[in-house]
Amino acid sequence: MRLFSYVKKDQLIRIGIELEGTKYDFSHIWDIYKDIRGEQRFPDLHFLQVMIEFALFNKKNINEILTTVTNLRSLDDLTISEPIQYDVPVARPQKIICLGRNYKKHAEELKNVVPDEPIIFAKLSSTLLPHKGTIIIPQGVGRVDHEIELAIVICKIGKYIPESEAYDHVAGYTIINDVTARAMQIEDFNAKKPWTRSKNFDTFGPLGPFLVPQGLIPDPHNLDISLKVNGEIRQQANTSELTFKIPQIINYISKYLTLQPGDIIATGTPAGVSELHPGDIVEGEIESIGVLENSVVAE
Repeated sequence: MRLFSYVKKDQLIRIGIELEGTKYDFSHIWDIYKDIRGEQRFPDLHFLQVMIEFALFNKKNINEILTTVTNLRSLDDLTISEPIQYDVPVARPQKIICLGRNYKKHAEELKNVVPDEPIIFAKLSSTLLPHKGTIIIPQGVGRVDHEIELAIVICKIGKYIPESEAYDHVAGYTIINDVTARAMQIEDFNAKKPWTRSKNFDTFGPLGPFLVPQGLIPDPHNLDISLKVNGEIRQQANTSELTFKIPQIINYISKYLTLQPGDIIATGTPAGVSELHPGDIVEGEIESIGVLENSVVAE
C-alpha cells in the first residue's frame, strides 16, 4: 500500500493509492466512504497533507476505509487509467529539517568529522519538486551534487518527544533528494557562513513519489537505499548505517522545534555523492518505498 498525490487533466490535485500494483483514485474512495458513514463532518481529501493533519493517514484508518468500501462495491471503476502526473506527497510543510553527516562514510568522503550529536539545518518548501520533475542547475554555481535520503513525515504535534514515543509522531516515509550546490556550500563553510543558500535553490528538493504509512514498514532501519545517475550506481547503502536513528532524531529536533503535522525530516545521505550535469537522469530508490526519478537541465 503506497499513497501519492497527482494532478488530473483539469489541474485538480487528487490522492491516489497503489494496491498490489494497481493505482486507484483514493479521493473518490474517500467520498464513497463518507456517504456510507453518513458523516458530513469529514473533510474533502484532495491533499495528502490534509489527510495527515486530520489524523487519517495511518494503516488502521486506511484499511478501515478500504474495507468499508470494498465490502459494498468493486474498485474496478476507480482505477487511474490516464498517465499519472505526480505531485509531491506533502506540498506545504511548515518546515523541512535535514540531518547532516548522518552516515559515517559520507562524513568521511567530505573529510568531515562524524558528529557527536545530530547536525540539523533547514531546507525550504520552495525547493520541492515532484517525481519526474526537472532539477534546474543555476548559472555560475559550480558543482551540484545529489543526496538520496529517507524522509520522515510527521503526523502529530510534539515538543520534547521521548524516544519511546517517537514513532507515534511518524505518519510515514518517503524519498527526498537533498540536491546541494557543493562548491557554494564549501565556500560558505570555509568562510564560516551559514550554507543555507547552497541547499535552497528552486527544484533542489525532489520528493516522493509515494508516502508509505509508518505501520507498513516494520523496520525503517533496515532498508536498502541507492541512487543511480544515467543507470550507473553512485550511492548504495542501508539505513542500518544511520548514525542517529529515527527515535534519537525526533527526540533531538523536538527539543528545539515544535514538530507539526506535515513537517518533513530528511535523515541524511550515504556515501557516494557526485556531480550532476545537464542531461542526467537521476533515480533514487529506497526499498519498500519506491523510485524517485528526475531529469537535470541547465538554467
